[in-house]
Amino acid sequence: MKILSGIVVAFFLCACSQKMEVAAGGAMPEAVETKLIEAPEPPGSRRYIATRHKLLLEAPEAELHKHFEAIQAACLKLACVVLNADQSQARLRSPANATLSARIPPQAFDSFLKTMLEHGKLLQHERDSEDLTAQVIDVEAKIANLTALKARILDLLAKRTGNLKEVLEAEKQLSETQSELDSISGQRKALASQTEMTRVELNLVAESLHAEQSWVAPVAQAIKESGHVLTSSLGVLITVVVAVLPWLLVLIPLFLWLRKLYRARKARRAQAAM
Repeated sequence: MKILSGIVVAFFLCACSQKMEVAAGGAMPEAVETKLIEAPEPPGSRRYIATRHKLLLEAPEAELHKHFEAIQAACLKLACVVLNADQSQARLRSPANATLSARIPPQAFDSFLKTMLEHGKLLQHERDSEDLTAQVIDVEAKIANLTALKARILDLLAKRTGNLKEVLEAEKQLSETQSELDSISGQRKALASQTEMTRVELNLVAESLHAEQSWVAPVAQAIKESGHVLTSSLGVLITVVVAVLPWLLVLIPLFLWLRKLYRARKARRAQAAM
């Protein structure tokens, strides 16, 4: 483990320093404290919770993108961080829709939800949360230990009490410690983005005729799809004609030739019978 190897290097350099000073008649310095920093106890009321809201809203298809733009503007106004935003136009048998993924300050979520409900009808709202307290405490403890180890190595390098080889080993350990510290600090930032901001995932879809509580909804849906049915049938007909046409060009002349041959034979038999 890199932390333990760093401690070994620290002990080794410290021991070399002590030997050199004893040989010079100096007093023995105090040993460098190398005890690992214990993980801090979590405060009784402090928890690190990652919260996510998934919402499904519908809006009139003709105004869907206008409502989506208004929702995005409100999100940015509330200091949210947009992770992903996507809009798609209506296509054949594929209605328009828009999706938004963002992180927003927890205290601003209620205001953002109110805005979203002003621009669409709520069909579904899921809320889930994950307790990341143990992960945060573990990462913070590693950061504290690595920071303390880095400080001890820097202190030993500042004294320059070891030989060149020992100094180079200490510098190598310092570089590795700094690299690991940067990595673990990145993990802490990622955890902070989850626990200090609320994740919002929005899917805004066009209103569905099937959802309308009206007796004309089935008729309206049938009319809407009639064009697709007609063009599909026409497409099948064209495919059949194209597939059969080459065979017709061969079979029709062959049929006419066989018919002519049959009639000629029939005429010869009639003459022979007379």
